[in-house]
Amino acid sequence: MTHLKSLLLAGCAVVIGLTSVAHAETKPPFSEDQRAAMQDIIRNFILDNPEVLMESVNRFRDKEQQKKEESSVKVLKDNMSFLTNGKHPQIGNPKGDITVVEFFDYNCGYCKHALKAVQELTEKDKNVKVLFMEYPILSPASSLASKWAVAANMQGKYWAFHQATLESTAPKDDENLAKIAQSVGMDVEKAKKDAAGKEVEDYMASVKAFGEKLNVTGTPAFIVGQQIVRGYVEYPAFQTIINDERKKSK
Repeated sequence: MTHLKSLLLAGCAVVIGLTSVAHAETKPPFSEDQRAAMQDIIRNFILDNPEVLMESVNRFRDKEQQKKEESSVKVLKDNMSFLTNGKHPQIGNPKGDITVVEFFDYNCGYCKHALKAVQELTEKDKNVKVLFMEYPILSPASSLASKWAVAANMQGKYWAFHQATLESTAPKDDENLAKIAQSVGMDVEKAKKDAAGKEVEDYMASVKAFGEKLNVTGTPAFIVGQQIVRGYVEYPAFQTIINDERKKSK
């Protein structure tokens, strides 16, 4: 450990010495030979102990990720009005004390698994409201399915359509989406027209812009209270996060 500290101090000295050369007119604290020797020591130490370099890179990456998350949380707080505009599909308790928001893609395998967690959550926790953000990022077929889903919401059939579409293994094309729409009692012709309309297009664009502000780059992603959770979450983890958010609010 003492040897490592000495090497780190030497490294700092090299940096200071090089900085002095670049930014000061005074005589540098180390000769060229001394700096070269210290650089060799540090280089050899890193080559012999590459895990030190990887640890440094990982720490830097973690700090950068933390900064991004802190920025995303600030953006969320500044844009909460988007979640309360009354335009988004929702299930659960409209007056729930915790709001869960899901960004998803109908062709995302993990989103299909997340459906079970959301179903269980709303069945077991009667004080939660869930909002759905159509976030098709995988394919044009995903976008088409989302447009049909928004059209389903316009008919009050969103949750039934949403579940059936995620559970379906059929391609997400107009023919199969029309079959799903019919199976859940939708007006198919109206849905098809609405899905291709400007109102749905504009709504989808607004969700995309909101997700991009939050740096949502993959699905599923969730907002739980004031937390942003990226990736698939099972029910027990959901409930733990929700309980934590409830404690914070008190």
